[in-house]
Amino acid sequence: MKNKFISGIAIWILIFGITFGVLYQGLKLNVTWSLLDGLISVTAYAAFTLSFKFQAQFVEFNRKKLPRFLFTHLLGALLVSAIWVSICKIFLFLLIEDSIYQNFFNESIGFRIIIGMTVYFLITAFNYLFLYYDNYREKVENEVSLKNIITETELKNLKFQINPHFIFNALNSIAALTHISSEKAGSMTIKLADFMRSTLTNTKPYSLLGDELNNCRMYVDIEKIRFGDKFSFEEKVDETLLKEEIPSMILQPLFENSIKYGVYEAIEKVRILFTAEKYSNYIKITVENNFTDGGEKHKGEGIGLTNISKRMKILYRQDDLIKIEKDENIFRVFLFIPLKNDVRNEA
Repeated sequence: MKNKFISGIAIWILIFGITFGVLYQGLKLNVTWSLLDGLISVTAYAAFTLSFKFQAQFVEFNRKKLPRFLFTHLLGALLVSAIWVSICKIFLFLLIEDSIYQNFFNESIGFRIIIGMTVYFLITAFNYLFLYYDNYREKVENEVSLKNIITETELKNLKFQINPHFIFNALNSIAALTHISSEKAGSMTIKLADFMRSTLTNTKPYSLLGDELNNCRMYVDIEKIRFGDKFSFEEKVDETLLKEEIPSMILQPLFENSIKYGVYEAIEKVRILFTAEKYSNYIKITVENNFTDGGEKHKGEGIGLTNISKRMKILYRQDDLIKIEKDENIFRVFLFIPLKNDVRNEA
């Protein structure tokens, strides 16, 4: 509001200066007449311009009704100019009783009306431009807001697509363990509760790598109770990256994928290796496991990895942040997460 007021004053001073210069230098009126004429004329018209923005709002531009639109503003310009000239005449004739000036004013009425109409059209055109810009900006902001809501909803849906088979299998294992080892059943119940509490209560889009890794360790601990020595877990992590942010629950499907396709049908012991290292401007995460070649059973590109690919594309607007590699009986998933101050902030 303050900036608009200052801008208005500056424009008024500019127009007053031009008007005074034309009257004093161009038409050779004396200083007093030029000052009074310029002061009253510019001030009176400035008062009218305050209502022009409402004309742009209520007289909507419509190409199909262009003649009516132009006629409305032509009539408005003529009416405003006539009223403006009449007001100026009343006040100036009260202040300047000299017949020479009054004759000059009467002779310049037609010219003044033309000036008034021209200024009317210019200001009205600017008001339409500003109104169009405001509407366009509001439309863009609404579209961005709607897009953010849709994106957030989609991300939440993807984030909370926890493998239901894991939960069901864990509960079935707990039920089975109650008859075999109540101690293991109790331990598994506690770990499952901690895991679910940690994952389901985290509503933030990003978490620290260290926190996500801790959640995955809990998941591995639960599965270790189920499968015993059927698999081992190792990790090699650059500790300087533990405080870096990554998408919440982006690692969970990687571990689920390794256990589901590597451990379930394994004949030999499965080794799951997790590594996290800095690679250019990315955190390079690798999860690999050996597997028994079971033909179609080990597809390795299920819902979990598709979920990750969709989330990464939404968050970072890149299609090449997840790669899959099969080397004989070794299955690897590479995940490239842009560092905090890199791609994600630019997007």
